[in-house]
Amino acid sequence: MDITQLRYFLKTAETLNYTRAAEGLFITRQSLRQALSNLEEEIGAPLFNNEKNHLSLTEYGEYLLFSATDVVGRFDAMTGELSRLASRQATLRVAFSVSLLTFLLPGLERIVKEFQDRFPHLSLEVRTLTADEVVDAALSGETDCGCVLQMPTQRPGCRVHVLKTYPVAVDVGDKLPLFGREAVTLRELAGVPLVGMGSLEKVAVPLWEDCRKEGIRLDYRVLPNAIDAFYHIQHSLCAGLDIYYPGEEADIPNTWGALLPGYTWELALLCPEASPSAHLARMFCRYLREEYLPRIEEGL
Repeated sequence: MDITQLRYFLKTAETLNYTRAAEGLFITRQSLRQALSNLEEEIGAPLFNNEKNHLSLTEYGEYLLFSATDVVGRFDAMTGELSRLASRQATLRVAFSVSLLTFLLPGLERIVKEFQDRFPHLSLEVRTLTADEVVDAALSGETDCGCVLQMPTQRPGCRVHVLKTYPVAVDVGDKLPLFGREAVTLRELAGVPLVGMGSLEKVAVPLWEDCRKEGIRLDYRVLPNAIDAFYHIQHSLCAGLDIYYPGEEADIPNTWGALLPGYTWELALLCPEASPSAHLARMFCRYLREEYLPRIEEGL
């Protein structure tokens, strides 16, 4: 079975007429019939019923119609992407959540430069957005790849490529009542002013849904700038959702990081499945996961 046979099958399934299908494919009717006969022989089942010169799909043909449409579509996307890459016309649009750049992904310029050096035929367009804007841009197809810190969430129409997983912490200033606790519950947070880098309904969906189910109302607001958020936490103006590092001192002076059991963060890439640069986005994901993040963790 090859891609040409599948194209022949799809055209015949579309027209349900050998002559019109052959004309549309610019081949002879005999060549089409032979290709379909070979395909049926390889599969071991008929693809078409032919009653009084009227074609219809068999159950095997119905199955192959959906499968082949997907395969041929992905094949065409792959070849188109390779062609654009070879002609230096391929572009990958990437958005990073600005809240990641200070601590989790320092040196954005280095990320871009090293990736461009590795793939000189690929143009990389990079933007820094708020966490909410990264999610919106990925879901709308405005970007090909969006990097964000989120709780595990299914995104219809997007592939979620997880780079790393972290426990969730609540950073508490020394003047707040939860200071010094090893762990806190979601209900205990209801009485504490709380900040995060993105809205709960977009980057903390599991937590947000649990609050709705349990009738818990959090005094929560978004501070996308990590420095501003840490300032408020340090001065006990609020608590903050953060990453939990067991056995390590808090990043912010005069604060304590308490575990929020049952929740995790994902450093993830959101990649729209319909993007023409979907495979390029996976290349970028692999670079971040296998080459960039290990060096960051080693302090290089």
